[in-house]
Amino acid sequence: MSQDAQSRARSLAAQSAKVVMGSFVDPKDDMVRERARASFSSDELAGYLNGGSEVLQKRKQLIALMGQYSWADKRQRYHMTREEEYRGGVQAMLGIWQLMKEEKITQEDALEVRKALSLPGGLELHIGMFMPALMSQATSEQQAEWLPKAMKLRIIGTYAQTELAHGTFVRGLQTTASYDRDSQEFVVNSPSDTSTKWWPGGLGKTATHIILMARLFNNGKDLGPHSFIMQIRDLDTHLPLPGIRVGDIGPKFGYNGVDNGFIKFDHVRIPLNNMMMRFAKMSPEGKYTAPPPQNAKASYSALVYVRATIVEEAGWYLARSVTIAVRYTAVRRQTAAVAGGRELQVLDYQNTAHSLLPLLSTAYALIFMGKTAMQRYHDFEAARSNGDFSMLPDLHFMLSGLKALGTTLVSDGAEACRRCCGGHGYSMPSGLPTLFASYVQNATWEGDNNVLYLQAARSMIKGLAAVRAGKPAEGTAAYLTNAWQELSSTSRASCARDWRQPPVLIDALRHRAARLGIRALEKLQAAGHDQLQFEGSAWNDNTVDFIRAARAHSAFNLMQNFAESVSAVSKEGSVSGPASRALQLLVSLFGMFTVLSDLGDFLEDRYITGPMAAQLREEYYAVMQEVRPDAVALVDSFGFEDYVLNSALGRYDGDVYTALLEDASNSRLNKTEEGPAWHDILKPVLTAKRPQAKL
Repeated sequence: MSQDAQSRARSLAAQSAKVVMGSFVDPKDDMVRERARASFSSDELAGYLNGGSEVLQKRKQLIALMGQYSWADKRQRYHMTREEEYRGGVQAMLGIWQLMKEEKITQEDALEVRKALSLPGGLELHIGMFMPALMSQATSEQQAEWLPKAMKLRIIGTYAQTELAHGTFVRGLQTTASYDRDSQEFVVNSPSDTSTKWWPGGLGKTATHIILMARLFNNGKDLGPHSFIMQIRDLDTHLPLPGIRVGDIGPKFGYNGVDNGFIKFDHVRIPLNNMMMRFAKMSPEGKYTAPPPQNAKASYSALVYVRATIVEEAGWYLARSVTIAVRYTAVRRQTAAVAGGRELQVLDYQNTAHSLLPLLSTAYALIFMGKTAMQRYHDFEAARSNGDFSMLPDLHFMLSGLKALGTTLVSDGAEACRRCCGGHGYSMPSGLPTLFASYVQNATWEGDNNVLYLQAARSMIKGLAAVRAGKPAEGTAAYLTNAWQELSSTSRASCARDWRQPPVLIDALRHRAARLGIRALEKLQAAGHDQLQFEGSAWNDNTVDFIRAARAHSAFNLMQNFAESVSAVSKEGSVSGPASRALQLLVSLFGMFTVLSDLGDFLEDRYITGPMAAQLREEYYAVMQEVRPDAVALVDSFGFEDYVLNSALGRYDGDVYTALLEDASNSRLNKTEEGPAWHDILKPVLTAKRPQAKL
């Protein structure tokens, strides 16, 4: 092209650009304006939510420290192969371990680094289940033998319970551990292909040891599932020990940095002392001592801990997705009201706000619930350490329902956030596909959600049966003491504005839970001919209603805890008045959205009438509009650094398009201009001689 032609091209393009870019708004400027319009300081609320401003400052220091190490570099995260993900995850976990030794960071700091890194690897269950199981199920002598090795990474463990054909139904496990009195050993065996242990994280290629859940047999008698510690790989060669077939199960929907594995046993012998004997015991002579009745479920205490951590972390996972989606839709503009005018921010469209702002309130509700759940778990642990398991049934009741409800809300919410981000939400650099794919497993692992709802329903029905017999309900089910009185109640909302009052919303959710709980009790009793049969057709033919009841119970607990927690924050002056008001609006928004999401449950028995429902919906829209100016400040208050989110769309400064362009340069397809398919696939076709046209 001649110089004159180039000059004309630039001139013409400049004129066009002036027209096209005249209404363009720099997304960074939008983000500045969003923060300027907030009614409160996000720094203040972030400090409270995260346990103090010093915690946030410490995290920034840790992230800066991580910047010195290649294993903490996230720039290639979305361009890695599965093998690279696995290696990177293992390197990162060992890197964190090294930080603890070289930089003298605390174990608490190491957990913060692990969360910030967000790269699951083969040591996840070593930390999350193997060591907790040793601490909760092993004797002091067994702990002295195994825990120091685990803490120094002389051994790496995982927790092997789930089998190819059995998961949540622990009593149905098929792996056996038969006691041989002559040798004082257990013979561990997989009697069928279906008994192959399947899914344990880190089992495939990382773990050297496992906590094994197997059916204990003594003199031919089935004593049920018990836990054992077992070495599976040689500590020098890392090869499987004789009689053990172990490996990786292959690629998954997400979480592919973790080597979820399988293991099968062919009459493998382990010493008597490898049975976890803090509660159940086996003597060398073969005398079995069962746990005390109150400790019968002691072996499940490690699983209760995991459920508590899932509930604790649920809100923070949803908060990541919501932060990305709110920030992006606050700077993404779409469609001008008039030709040549500025396009509207996507978050200002009511349907987008309706999709995202209730999820914002849900994240806050789950975060506050997580704090309460973990405190309840610590209370249980304090009692358990003294041999008191009396809190376990109610803790199990609470965590079963909340794990099911919380993980469902987070999984569904993460996908809703992705959809709100349009085409860019489908790109890996947005961070949203990875968040969803990595998290959605939580709806299945550590108890399938439907099964956990049914466990909660069982406790709920038993509690209602006790109330009917004249006994008060206790703990999580205390509100059911007046369940039958709830049946005749109706909403006390007399005008639209009443619906933003937390007590009105809590009453509605309490009423629904009580009504559906009584319905579940009556259906089970009718199906069992006036007997409560928690198995067989009487149970199995009514599980939909049982799940509805348990879900309603958990939703009531979640809302009640949210309202009480925010009320306590306000009374204690933990945050300023404006921040407190923002939280109170979120409580109202969450409660109204929860009721509206299942409006049929309340219309069914006319607890809410049609006109009242219309008032509720309009008030919900009004509260949503009041929350909107604080949306960015509320996600800023989660305190996520850009490094943690690792999202082109969720950048703090709003410069989303620059970030997308930068990440595209990392694509391995861009290593060469012609691309990897050119020479041997495309070129022969595109450069082949075309047949000459015949005249």
